[in-house]
Amino acid sequence: MTRLRWWMRFVGGIYVVQFVMMALVRAPIRTIGPEGTLAQASAGNPLANFLVDTWVTLGLVEGAIGVGLLVASRMPGKAIALIWTVIGVELSAGIVNDTYMIARGYNLTVFVTWIVIHTVVILTGLLFLRKAGSTQGATQTLRPTT
Repeated sequence: MTRLRWWMRFVGGIYVVQFVMMALVRAPIRTIGPEGTLAQASAGNPLANFLVDTWVTLGLVEGAIGVGLLVASRMPGKAIALIWTVIGVELSAGIVNDTYMIARGYNLTVFVTWIVIHTVVILTGLLFLRKAGSTQGATQTLRPTT
């Protein structure tokens, strides 16, 4: 369970940092967004404001997941559904979305880097779930009831 606990803390920290970068710093808009979007939003352009608001909303979701992971890391055996949810988010909103963005012509380096990060999060999460499930005393906690 120790590795799973630290995985939750590390990944939770990544999610909280993503919240800061998306919602406060607005790094994704600066990096991959159309040039001048933030200036247009400041000038009141409704489409630019919508783009900024969408990134803020996504950042809030990332922040909520991150805080949830950090809080739940105190009892990882009872947070298995959250861990599986994060793995699902990493796969769908992570790898699948990044692949879609690459196909749409966005910055290859940025999205391939994120695909690598998502893959590491998924694989280590699965590995630590498996190890936690095979440790004595943890199997009852990790096995779903029918």
